[in-house]
Amino acid sequence: MLNFLRLIRFPNLVIVALTMYCILLGVGEPVLQYYGYSILTSNIQFIFLVMAFVFLAAAGYVINDYFDRKADLINRPDTVVIGVKIKRRWAIVIHSIFNAIGIALGFAVAFSIGKWWVGFMFVGFSLLLWWYSSSLKKVPLAGNLMVAILAGIVPLVISAFMYYGSIHVSGAYIPAMGFALKQVFNLSVGFAVFAFLFTLIREIVKDLEDIKGDNEMYCRTLPIAIGVRMTKQLVALLCFIAFTLTLFAYFAFVRNLGFMTGDYMSLWYIPALVSLPVLFCGIRVLFASNKSEFAMLSKLLKYNMVTGILYAIILRMVITSNIL
Repeated sequence: MLNFLRLIRFPNLVIVALTMYCILLGVGEPVLQYYGYSILTSNIQFIFLVMAFVFLAAAGYVINDYFDRKADLINRPDTVVIGVKIKRRWAIVIHSIFNAIGIALGFAVAFSIGKWWVGFMFVGFSLLLWWYSSSLKKVPLAGNLMVAILAGIVPLVISAFMYYGSIHVSGAYIPAMGFALKQVFNLSVGFAVFAFLFTLIREIVKDLEDIKGDNEMYCRTLPIAIGVRMTKQLVALLCFIAFTLTLFAYFAFVRNLGFMTGDYMSLWYIPALVSLPVLFCGIRVLFASNKSEFAMLSKLLKYNMVTGILYAIILRMVITSNIL
């Protein structure tokens, strides 16, 4: 069982589910309540949506390990599961089953909100993850951007689900509710940009960590294509951009929203737990020189992503306090 959980990256799947619930309950629900509305879609619909993403992500991790087996034997031999603990053909079976379940759940959600064609989005996710694992990750920056884009899409999917689901349940577009949903979308865009940028940074750092195995497997990742020094400088630049954007987004936009009146918690949460950690990573990466140091930065960035996601809890607390 432990080998199976390692194969599907169970902690990462928890983060996927956590992200989706944070957007729904930390952003969507309180914003709608502030404007006098409530979420019209059912809990089972949202559970199906979350599980669709979880199964597709799990399938993506399995097929990624399948194609990365030889490189992983060099980079992290103690963590290899496929071909050691689980046979390769069973990995393909697991991948296929998880994909089928994820796509089926995706179509079920699409039909439930009256937009059956949205189901093909889940087919697209599955194909993109296969493409990434089989070839795209070997192209400098392209694979990193693909993973970052997919991560950034998740918060926007929640916003779209609430929008189309509300129209389907109410039977018509309600302008006042549409304004509230627009506020949800605007905040979701912020989380999407955060997810994209932080995922991109972490993926490049992971390439720095895995450069030895990737080089021996002829993978043209960014550190191999442009050199370790320039890659570290790019990571530092991206970290500085992330640091600046998170602070700018809060002080220039979020803080000025009507339902964020009297927000003092964000004044310490954003700098201390979101902005400064990524700035530290940007400075530290310039001096990192070995696998263990890059691995440490990768873990720190992962924790940084979680604290960014959990900011939705702060949003919920502040918005709820402003509801009359």
